[in-house]
This record gives sequence, structure tokens and C-alpha cells, in this order.
Amino acid sequence: MDKNSAINLIDKTFNNAFDEAQFTNFIQNLLNDFEIKPNKYSGNTIWEDQREHVSYYKRIGKYIDPEGEALDVLIVQVKNVSKLERARTALRNFVIKHLNNFEKDYALVAFYSKEDDGFDWRFSFIKMEHQSYLDEEKQKVKMRKEFTPAKRYSFLVGKYEKSHTAKTQLLPLLQNIANNPTISELEKAFSIERVTDEFFEQYKSLYIKVYEYFEKQDLSIFQDSQLDASGFTKKLLGQIVFLYFLQKKGWLGVPKNERWGAGKRHFLQQLFDESLEKNKNFFKDYLQYLFYEALAKERDNENSYYPRFNCRIPFLNGGLFEAQYDWRNANISIPTDLFRNDEKNKSGDIGTGILDVFDRYNFTIKEDEPLDKEVAVDPEMLGKVFENMLEIKERKSKGAFYTPREIVHYMCQESLIHYLDNALNNYNNTYQELGNNQANMSGNQGEKGQQTIQAETNEIIVPKEDIEQYIREGHLALENDVRVAERGETKTYKFLLPESVRNNADVIDKKLTEIRICDPAIGSGAFPVGLLHELVTAQLILKPHLSYNYLNNKLKEFDFHERESVSESRYVYRLKKHIIQESIYGVDIDRSAIDIARLRLWLSLVVDEDDLEPIETLPNLDYKIVCGNSLIGMPDGTMRDLEVEKELETLKEEFYTVTNEQRKKTLRNKINTKIRELLGTAETFAGYKIDFDFKLYFSEVWREKGGFDVVIGNPPYVQLQDKERISSNLLKYYGLQNFRTFVRSGDIYSLFYEQGLKLSSPVNGILSYITSNRFCFTNYGESTRKFLSEYNLKQIINLNKVEVFKEANVGTIITIVENNKYRKGKLRAGEFNSYNTNVSFIDQLFEQSKIIDSKYYNSSQWAFYDETILNLREKIIGQGTPLNKVKDLSINRGITTGLNNVFLIPVEKAFSVFKNEKSFEILKPVFKGAEIKRWKCKEHNYFLFYTYSGIKIRNYPEVFEYLSDYKEKLSNVYEARKGKKEWYELRKCRYYDSFAKRKIIWTRLSNINSFAISENGEFSIDSTSFAVGKNLEYYCAILNSRIVYFYFVLGGVIWGKDGIKWFGDYFDKIPVLLPTSETVNIFEIPYLYLKTLAHKEGFRSQFDFFEELIDAMVFELYFPTELKFYKKEILKHLSDLKPITVGISEEEKLGVIQSEYERLYHPDHPVRYAIETLDSIEEVRIIREALK
Repeated sequence: MDKNSAINLIDKTFNNAFDEAQFTNFIQNLLNDFEIKPNKYSGNTIWEDQREHVSYYKRIGKYIDPEGEALDVLIVQVKNVSKLERARTALRNFVIKHLNNFEKDYALVAFYSKEDDGFDWRFSFIKMEHQSYLDEEKQKVKMRKEFTPAKRYSFLVGKYEKSHTAKTQLLPLLQNIANNPTISELEKAFSIERVTDEFFEQYKSLYIKVYEYFEKQDLSIFQDSQLDASGFTKKLLGQIVFLYFLQKKGWLGVPKNERWGAGKRHFLQQLFDESLEKNKNFFKDYLQYLFYEALAKERDNENSYYPRFNCRIPFLNGGLFEAQYDWRNANISIPTDLFRNDEKNKSGDIGTGILDVFDRYNFTIKEDEPLDKEVAVDPEMLGKVFENMLEIKERKSKGAFYTPREIVHYMCQESLIHYLDNALNNYNNTYQELGNNQANMSGNQGEKGQQTIQAETNEIIVPKEDIEQYIREGHLALENDVRVAERGETKTYKFLLPESVRNNADVIDKKLTEIRICDPAIGSGAFPVGLLHELVTAQLILKPHLSYNYLNNKLKEFDFHERESVSESRYVYRLKKHIIQESIYGVDIDRSAIDIARLRLWLSLVVDEDDLEPIETLPNLDYKIVCGNSLIGMPDGTMRDLEVEKELETLKEEFYTVTNEQRKKTLRNKINTKIRELLGTAETFAGYKIDFDFKLYFSEVWREKGGFDVVIGNPPYVQLQDKERISSNLLKYYGLQNFRTFVRSGDIYSLFYEQGLKLSSPVNGILSYITSNRFCFTNYGESTRKFLSEYNLKQIINLNKVEVFKEANVGTIITIVENNKYRKGKLRAGEFNSYNTNVSFIDQLFEQSKIIDSKYYNSSQWAFYDETILNLREKIIGQGTPLNKVKDLSINRGITTGLNNVFLIPVEKAFSVFKNEKSFEILKPVFKGAEIKRWKCKEHNYFLFYTYSGIKIRNYPEVFEYLSDYKEKLSNVYEARKGKKEWYELRKCRYYDSFAKRKIIWTRLSNINSFAISENGEFSIDSTSFAVGKNLEYYCAILNSRIVYFYFVLGGVIWGKDGIKWFGDYFDKIPVLLPTSETVNIFEIPYLYLKTLAHKEGFRSQFDFFEELIDAMVFELYFPTELKFYKKEILKHLSDLKPITVGISEEEKLGVIQSEYERLYHPDHPVRYAIETLDSIEEVRIIREALK
């Protein structure tokens, strides 16, 4: 189908009310080999438990994709319009039943309602998600039959919706008439991520246009206040996009005597058109009045009538629309074409203004759910866009790192699971110290050094596995359990929620309402908003099981008005309001982040506020989501004024809900003055500036609990040496905080780990972070590893091989730790080797992680393998000498020239430029890392200008003339600039003479151990290292072995995609067996064989065999007893190995090697037998399998 025809078909199908014939025609064009097989169901033929939702449905046919996957196409008519939005779980479950009956895993479904003649409908792709769980006892992932959810992705379509997104994503499939689409291609067409990425790029483009306009205006408001053009632009776009959600709810432009919800769906666009008609400026004469008067100020009239626009506009409060400048006198105008124009964008769409762009997208007021996603701009997507915008300052900015929603979802759930496990179950550890004046078991005086006896008494109310099922899968049981609670259990319908959860619903619910959580680097608020949704869902699941008295008391506490029905939507709204007021706290150093996080929480409330008259005002979050530096506060030991703190709590509680503008101003001034006085006193004592303190701003949390139950987030990844982002003063202040994890070469997230545990409740508070994983392996991370290992580690999931953040080449790790130093034991640890976006994150996590003893995670580098492997690593380490303690070798780094593109010259160019033999006296062959391979280096491609310190450069006129062309660059090298060397000289180096020696050489970053011996005095650059000394063949063999690679894979520093770091502390500690008189020379001949065969065509089998031989020889060095016991010894059979004598030809060398290969590879030779059966030795098998 040609493009225009495809566009017309999409427009005709999706820009109109639902029409079965038109929809069927669309499907037949989308799915080329679609087979029509209609089945109709209505009335009593609909499943009994679904009749309250569905009045009619039809299977119009089936489709088999090119890979043999089957899909049904359905039409489902729901009872009324509200079912489309509020019965999403029920409608998903309805399709699950159909798919189970027809033994399919996929469906395309049109959902519509007869009530509005199908004006607004949904086009959905649904796929079954076969739920798995971990059998802890057998450590196997199994399928849970009673929980088989489905994922649903929906386009919002119909007469009042935009088809831009559906058009963009479905068009390629309609145009491709030559091939049938696969199920995978259909699923991609419903991708929410593609919409997010596209919307972000357009949003970023809008920001840049408006920001650049303001930058040129040199407005006084950016000089006379704390505002800046960037922050102002971000807030403006946030305000406008917020109004698009209000439009969607019908809250704007409501006629004077109509109810909320009856407003104009294109209110902003109509205001814009009116501004054009009246020749007014849209921002100055309309938007400012809408923002700072209509939405921000209380009006005396009861129905929120706003005469300027002749309609009802809700008073929102909260601060989003509070003016931060004198808007009436500021005289700010924004050109009309920044809102609407006729420009074409890259995709050919007309209009690149703010309204043009936003008008193209569907805005949905439903929050994103893990199993039900609308392919539209929803509040969660907006959070991702906002997060990415935080670092955007100008065109070259790339954006911040946004934690993917499935990881946020997982971390929030796990945090709740651990919190509830601690809150509900009593894991008591009691200690009796024997010794030091205590009696021993016989009643006698204790002896010094006697061991501590630990008695553990556990009182389990709700087993942890039941809590896990409740939090992870309870939403799948909700509809069933509501029905069972209403009608009673039968043989057909039984409760699915675990009995221990149902029986303790009141106490669990109470614990959830009492939780206090904090994100100390809140960003756009992804984690607090994620926990908000999880807490709402968890309490909804419990609602059918709450006792009558408890539920009544809860409704009173949550300000349920008598006139309100206890419907799910009203209950959700009250839950959200209570959670935001009582449970959520956040801090960020970036003012824009605070604005965005507050907006996300307000938006989360707004989307669930239905059927309220009048609309309730938004809470003031000034003292809940706070701008400040989370790492610098009042010093420990500061005297606290509890009386003032109590007074502050009373003032903050009133401020949270105050709506009167004058009263709000008075309260804010009172609170800020008292806080400033206390901080000022602390500053005098501390000697540095303090703008924020957790225990002061959030004193109620410390008074009630001593800290937060959950501290969660994605703290910033900023090296403390990054002078652009961390000033010298700030670095100094961080040092004054007495952080144990503070290392000047370290990263700021290490400090957040320590601060997070300080902020968590001393009674088993939970810390849950996703950070860079470099602290696991680096020297600077040692203090962080040691600090964390002193607490009760619950999970460490290394995501190094998963591209979590598309924007950055950085490995990440999820760390969950409990603030308890006495209850340590097992934890879940693992490393993601692959990540399939089509499989649930938690299923893959279970498959790729194990339960491990926490003793393996201490100050040493952290590895992510099962205990068998970790025990073997300890065994290898225990019998070797650290490489840096080996006296035979001296290790150095390659040469640091300061300017490689000048001091290095390609070989061919050198011979063409320099004709005087004198020049080649100081042109030295030099290796780059890429030229160093296992066993043998390739030919060098560069020469180094060896202009050592003190060289008489004019004795080499050609070289001097050549370097003179780069004098300006060379003079700017640090040492030359500081007068420490001449501009033409290399940096001073104490070991230049070592390069002339025979040496082992390797590249410092590589995916595998690649060591070779440099024979001819080549230099090498600073991306390499080298070792001079004796017995080089022996050590080269060990360093190239699987044993060393195994050691590195289990703990070496991996630098993202650049490979393993073959230098530094972990490298220095490679456990090397020192040679004995029997073993010192055994590797010389096999090494020469490999060196001769390396890079030669036609000898691959021989090369592989001798490489395996050397590896087996190293195994025998480390595990001699095991090889002898199993009769796999090799070394004793190599005494007659033929040497390669000096002076023989290459052909003769190959002849010697071939004859030895044929002899050793003979089926009856014990060497071949030993090599091929070496896996029968457990240690060898474990190492080889770990490296696959």
C-alpha cells in the first residue's frame, strides 16, 4: 500500500467513532494473510464474572505470522464509557480467558462502548505473560499457573483523539505489502519507548527555541530575581503540559453552571485563537492570567467562575502556578510563532510551535501500570522526559540518566517487601558474650578469646515468600478476591492472596500507612512516584480483607467525606493524598528537579481526582520535596532545639494544606526564619555554609522513627575530582562531613551510600540504590565496599553487561541493604549477562542470580558467582604470591608522551619524510595497544620521537624541523608550560632504559588476557604496560592462562565496553606460583612454538593445541594433587619436547612443531588424553564453565 493510501486508511479508521466494517478492512490490510473466522458472544454466552464489564464481543478471525505464532483479532463492546478507563484489569483478564480458551498468546483488540457510540475507543495489542517464580529450595524458576497475566498496549483513538502516534508507528507495516508482519513487529508498533523518545526530542527542541529566545531578550526578571532563562523555560513548558492533562479531564473552560469534566478539550487552542483575533500576545495577555490568577488564586464565588475567560477554572494551589516574579509589570511577551507556525519538521509534520507539537500527541490521564500501557503521553512518560531535561542547558546538552521504568518498579517492590518483612516479622538476635567477666557454659569464669554464642528467636507472622507473592502478584488476584469477598468462597472461586496476608490484612495495611520514604537525589521523582503507585496498589489489594472497624477508622483518618462513595477511584485518590502528605520526602540540589518532582506528585493526584465538587486544592510540598545538598548538613553532635523543631512541625502541618495567599506567605516566612536561625547557629559551630539538614527539615520522621523506613534512588555519578561540577570548596565541605567512604579519587555516589544508611531507620531501615558499579572493583571503592559489608546486604545485582542508560557507557548495580549490623547471612547476588526486554526483569533476575553467603562481600573486590566458584577463587588466591611481590619482575606503564598525535609518526610517513640516517637514531619502534596480541605482537606501525630529557635536538635537524611545526601545541603541554621541560622533549621518566630490554607487554584495557614478549626493544604507549626481568616465558604462560582470566572475570575492574582493566590493585594481586627448579624452564619451548605459529595461516589446529597444552600445564602448577590423583599429569611427559634451535629457517621451525604436534596429538599419547579429559577434575571444569 502506498504511503498516502495508508495514511488515509489510518485516518478513516482511527479518527472516527468505532466502525466494525472499517476496522475489519484495516486489519485485512495490516495482516496480509488474515483469515476471517467470526464467533459472536453476548448475554449468557459471556462468562458470568465478566458480564458486569462486557456486553458483547466478537472474534473476527485469526492470523499466523511467518514464524508460526498465532494471534486472534477481537472486538469487545463494554457496558459503558467508564469501563474503558477504570476497568482495565478486568478487560485484560477478559482477553486472557479468551486466549486461554483458544490456546493463543496474542490478540489485537478493539474496545469500545455503545454508550458514546464508540466515539472514544482503544486499539490494543495484548500478549500473555506466563508468570514465573523462584523455588528457593531447588533454586529453579517455575511457572505459576494460577497467575498468568497479560500485557496490554493501547492506542487511544476515536473522534476526539489524535492519530499521529498510531500513524507514525503503524504506517511502515501497512506499506510493507510484500511481507506479513511478525508478532514481534506488531509489538514494536505499540512501543511506548519509541513514543517517549520522539516526544522527548520534540520537547527538547521546544525548550531550546524558547530558551534561546529568552537569552536574547536580556529580561530584567533574570537579573533582579533568582530566575534564569533555563529554569523559567522548563517551568513554562511544564505548566503548559500540565494544562494538557487538565484539558483531557475537562477541567478547563467549564461553562458557568456545568460540572467539572464538562470543559473544552481544546481550551488552550481556543484561547490562542482568541488572542490572534484580538491582536493580543498569547503569553502576556492570556497564559499569565490563566497561570497566576485563575489557577493560583482563591476566588470568593463558590463555583470557581473566572470572569476574564467567562468559564469555570479550578483553583489548584500547591505552588506550580505561583508567580516567582512580578508578572503584571514584567512585560514579558513570547512571539506567536513559538506557539504555532507553519514550519515543517523532519518528519514532514506541519507546525513546530509548542501548541503544534503538544496537539499532535494523545495525552492520557491514566497512570502507567506495568501490565497496561497506553501508547500516549502519560504522567510516567512525562517524568522520563523531565528527568532527561534536567541536564539540558543548551543545544549540545545530552540529558540526564533516567532509570528505566521496569527497574524502578522492581526496586520499589523489593524495598516494600524488605520493609514489610522487617515490620511484621521478628528476627531477634540475642548475644551472650563469653569471656571478659562473663560466665562460660559451665558457670565458670570465662576465658579470653571464647566465642560469642548467638541465640536466634524468630516470630514469623507473615512468611517472606507470602509477602513477595502479595507485593509482586497480588494485583493479579485483586478482581478475583473482590468477587470472592462479596460472594464467599466456592469450589470455583477461591481467594488467591496467601492466607497469612488475608488474616493479617489490618496490621499489614497499618504498616503501609506508617511507612516513611526518602529519595535524597530525587531528580524528576521517578522513585517516590513509583513507590506511591506500589503503596496504592498494595493497599487496594488488602481492601477486600480489611475488618469493618479498621476500614471505617481508616476512612475517617484519610478525610473521607460522608458524601463520597467508597469506590475504587475515590479510595485511590484518598490513599494518594495521604501517602504524599505522610510518607514521601525528597531532596535535590537542582531547583528544576524539585519543581518537576512536585509537578509529578501533583499530576499523580489530579489524574485520580474525579466526581469532586468543588475540586480539592493541591497540597503545598515546599517542606516535603526540598531543594538542598543532601550531603552537607548540621554536624553530628550539634545541640538540637526540640522545642523549636516541634513548633516547626506544627507550622509545616498547617502550611501543607493552606490556600490563603497571605496566610501561606506568613507561614512560609515564619518557617524559613526559624530554620535559618537554627542553620546559622550550626554554621558558626561547623565553619561552613549549610542550606539544608534532614533532621531539621524532616524532624517529624526522626521524632517518630529515628529515620526513614526506605531510602531509595539513583544518586548522581560525579567524580569528586570533577572540578567543573564540584568546586574546591564543596569538596572541602564533603571532606569535613567525616564520611568513611570519602576518597578524593572516588565518586559522589559513595557518599550517598553512607548518607543513605545514616538517614535510614536504625530499626532495620532499607537502602535501595542503583548506581555505577565501579565501586565494586576499584581501589577508591574499597572504603565503600567495607562500609556496606558491615551492614546486612540483601541484594547486589550487577547490571554491567546491560545497557541500562542508553545515554552513557556506564555499568550499573542495584544494591539493597538493611541498616542492621548484627543480622547478616545470605543475600541474593548475580550479574546480568544478557537482558531481554520481552521477558520480565524479575524472571531474568532470578535466573541470573543466586543466594550467596555475605562473607564473600567485604572490602575486597566483589564478584557475582555462586559459592562454588567463589570458594575456588579463594583457593587460587591462597596458594599464589601477589604479582607485585614477585621479585623476578619489575612492572611499569608505557610511555606517556603528552601528545601522541605529534610524538608518534606512522612508519611509512617517517621513511618518506626523513632521509638522514641520523634521524632514525631517535626514531624508536613503538607499539600501540591494538598491535599487542596473545603470545606475539604484530609489526609496529609507528615510530616514537625519542626526545629524552637533555637531548641536543639540533643534532637531528630533520626531526627538529618536523617538530617545530607543532611547537605551539607542544609548548602547551603541562610540563613545558610550567618550565619543567623543553617543548620538544618527552616527559621525564626514570625507566626509559627498560624499554630496550626483553619484556612481557600487554594492553591495559582488553576483554581477554593478551600478554606477549617484546624481543626487540620496542617502546609502547601509555595504553599498555610491560614487565622486565627473568623467566619471562614462565610468567607469560601464567598470565595468559584461564586461571588468571578466571581470577579477573571474578573481580577485575570492567570499564564498560572497553574491557577489563589489566592494571591497578586487583592486577597487582594476581596470585602467581613462583617457579621452582623443576618448573622454571618448562614453558620456554611451548612458548616458542606458539610465538612461531601466531598469526600464521594454515596452522590454526596446531596453534590451538599448543595453547591448550600451556593452559593445561598451568592447571597442573596450581592443582598438582588433583591432576596426579586423576592421572592427568602432563609436565612429566614433556621432558623430551624438541627445542627450536637458533639460526634455523622458518620452514625448519614449522617442521619441528608439526612433528611434535603429531606425536603429542596421537590418540594414544597421555598428553592428548589428559588435555581432552581435564574437565573430569572439578576445579578445571568449574573454571572452564565459568568462562564460557
